[in-house]
Amino acid sequence: MVHRTELTTEVARMTFTSEMKITNAPEPLATAGSPRNDAAKDNAAQKLLRVLEAVSNPGDAHRLSDLVKETGLAKTSVFRLLSELIDSGYVTRRADGSYAPGRSLRLLALKLTAGPNDSDLVAARLRRLQTDVHSTIHFALRTGDFATYVEKIEDTQPIQIASRVGGQIPLHSTAIGKSILAHLSESEVRSYASRTGLHSRTEYTITNVADLLADGALVRNRGFSIDDQENEEHIRCMAVPVFDTQQHLIGGIGITTIAPLVPREKLESYAPILMTAARDVMTLL
Repeated sequence: MVHRTELTTEVARMTFTSEMKITNAPEPLATAGSPRNDAAKDNAAQKLLRVLEAVSNPGDAHRLSDLVKETGLAKTSVFRLLSELIDSGYVTRRADGSYAPGRSLRLLALKLTAGPNDSDLVAARLRRLQTDVHSTIHFALRTGDFATYVEKIEDTQPIQIASRVGGQIPLHSTAIGKSILAHLSESEVRSYASRTGLHSRTEYTITNVADLLADGALVRNRGFSIDDQENEEHIRCMAVPVFDTQQHLIGGIGITTIAPLVPREKLESYAPILMTAARDVMTLL
């Protein structure tokens, strides 16, 4: 489990160089006892934590002016710290200019919200799923316009799947990604399509938004998504979405198979087992 002291150490390291470069940049004057006066006493790590906490607060859009008000820091300081956080992946800047938690912060949040043994319990449940279906299992979190693998349980077959924990995958061409898109609003899916261009990965990739929306409706109706060689040739996957205890969509769990070895009908027969495993994992998050 990651503790606040460890996070403070990390963010202090991230900002040390930039703090040294701007020591001559003045903070606005503030009255004694005001939040901004108190903020002036903070060190670099504490200021960065203020910004991280503000970006992580509930709400869909965090604009620069909102973050300045929430942190009590100078606008120039908040902007500079946001730039540091974007570079390191802890914050992402959206197309509308607002700020949101980035990939690194989301992965850290998963560790922070897990109990001392919960991560081991999640991995154990995924290993049981792998034993049941004899295929590679992936668990990924949504990180902006991608999903990022946080667990991988390898199959014992000689042919190995070329993926790794920490690797990012597109949403529109993968089973886990499509299980996520299926549970976003139509406007969010259209925005994703506009930002990414729905680039083709194979001849089977969905490359237009109308087909992507239709696929999402099918996923919601049957409860699982299928990537039938849409992201990689000869790879066939099935996935279901994962929600946290507050019913917030966070990612998905998928079964990955070698297409010539596992017919689509056999893969789809694993759906009840996969859905049960996903429900079990959700209780551990």
